[in-house]
Amino acid sequence: MFTPGSKYLIAITGLSTVSLALYMMLVHPSAIGAVALIGLVVATSLITGVCLYTRDGHAAEGQTSAATLDTPTSSMWPLVGAAGFSAVLVGTVTTPIVFILGIVAILAALVEWTVQAWSESASGDRGYNASIRERILNPVEYPILAAVGIAVIIFSFSRVMLAISKDAGAITFIVAAAVISLVGLLISVRPQLKKSIVSAIAVVAAIGLVGAGIASMGFGMREDLVVAAQEDPYAHKECTKERSAHFDKGVSQTISATSGVTATIDLIDGKLTANVEGIEGTQESFVVAQSNVTNIIFRNHDAGDFRLAAYLGKVKVADGVVEDLITCTQLLPEGAEQLLTFSIAKPSVSGEPYTLTVPGIEGQSVVVVVP
Repeated sequence: MFTPGSKYLIAITGLSTVSLALYMMLVHPSAIGAVALIGLVVATSLITGVCLYTRDGHAAEGQTSAATLDTPTSSMWPLVGAAGFSAVLVGTVTTPIVFILGIVAILAALVEWTVQAWSESASGDRGYNASIRERILNPVEYPILAAVGIAVIIFSFSRVMLAISKDAGAITFIVAAAVISLVGLLISVRPQLKKSIVSAIAVVAAIGLVGAGIASMGFGMREDLVVAAQEDPYAHKECTKERSAHFDKGVSQTISATSGVTATIDLIDGKLTANVEGIEGTQESFVVAQSNVTNIIFRNHDAGDFRLAAYLGKVKVADGVVEDLITCTQLLPEGAEQLLTFSIAKPSVSGEPYTLTVPGIEGQSVVVVVP
């Protein structure tokens, strides 16, 4: 009743099931080991069912025909499908990207293996069957493989550029471009070169680049990028009178367009004045619409570096912990101007007044009224 192969697989499935039950009772039901054992039980059960249905792939006597005498060609897609299934299991307890890549591998294996199996039974001519498969899948395979290859090259090259210094990065980029151009020139002037030689050159170059990318990932990013990523200066603006090492780097001193500006704030002789669009003369306060985006121009006419800071109320950062919500421009030198954009969700009557101030200059402020 049971074939030799099915007996072996039934034993493996039973052992896996018992191992899973013991692991879930004695260790933890949601640990990664339980997920791996679940995958093993599902995989062995599926293979056992296929083995029982096909009876180890042996046809009964008198059921063979000329069409079944040819053995099917070897295929890598079962291995790809198994790797994708493993990635799905690992992705459920690690990161979503691993899970997504596993799903993609499983779908690719299903499509490729199905078309290959169908094409092999299209006729008795192996060459014709192979041409059918190529006509169906090549228009899909080539663009996908090209996109994946380009993505791997770009990612590997980016890891190298992030690991080395800026000066070395520029030199590396120039040398790499020169080598690629030189190799392309040599191939173009020697068209009689064998395709195998050209392919070998491309494969060696790709392996070298990917290897360099992997090695660079081991070294990590250069020190200045690590410090910038840890401090995250652009997510948390430093709105004091002191110069920030990162936020105030590369100061924008001009404005390309002034459309949609609500007011212009000028710092002249230590005094802060506001010129509101549509209202004559300087103002000590102005009105902005609730939850609307507001654009303010700040111009520094005094000697020294100053910034405009906007107090926008308080924000809750944890249970029982609130902080002042402040946004600001960069530190501007004399004669420079910059745009400050913000949005206020609550009316000013609900708490402290919203103000525009210049850190380091006391007694000067412009009130922002939100009805």
